[in-house]
Amino acid sequence: MNLQIITIDGPSGVGKGTLALSLANYLSLNYLNSGSIYRAVAYLSELENINTDNIKEIISLTSTLNIRFITDNKEFKIICNDQDITAEINNEECATRASIISSNIDVRKSLIDIQRSFCKEPGLIAEGRDMGSVIFRNSQKKIFLTASNEIKAQRRHKQLKQKGINVSLPHLIEELDNRDSRDVSRKISPLVIPSDAYIIDTDKLTINEVFDKTLKYINN
Repeated sequence: MNLQIITIDGPSGVGKGTLALSLANYLSLNYLNSGSIYRAVAYLSELENINTDNIKEIISLTSTLNIRFITDNKEFKIICNDQDITAEINNEECATRASIISSNIDVRKSLIDIQRSFCKEPGLIAEGRDMGSVIFRNSQKKIFLTASNEIKAQRRHKQLKQKGINVSLPHLIEELDNRDSRDVSRKISPLVIPSDAYIIDTDKLTINEVFDKTLKYINN
């Protein structure tokens, strides 16, 4: 089976999610948001009052994890164990907790098969931190998005404000810096640019321009 797999990687705030959703809808492919899987685990662990350093209990959560994404008509919902948790995991506290949990080698290993299970007919758009470098190393097309820290923070700040979530810009910059630092320095699956990736600096580009550049790369 030779499915079309397109990976989109990069740090927080570069527009991976928006681009990946647009591509999945445009190309009628399956969609994987790997970050949401880690956020779901973080959310469930908090519900169960499991500390982030209690790896055994966290891994026990991943063994029964059932997660799917709804992307019809550009709508995005995260369904975890038959419950819509989209709103519950879309905040900076959950993102920070997920970043800490995802730095553990055993937790990452426990979620590999779940992520790869999204690869099915007719193909997949997978976005995250290590999609092209680890999870789908043999993907035909790899995109890596970059942006300056200031631009990333401004975008994330605007996104959160639109959702009614108040957070100060300096605090957000600090959180994004810490998260990126953990992603780059972790021992397994660190955030790296795959050698065969198409790199797009999104600082001065609109999402439509990023989409057009990406689609041109995919078609070529």
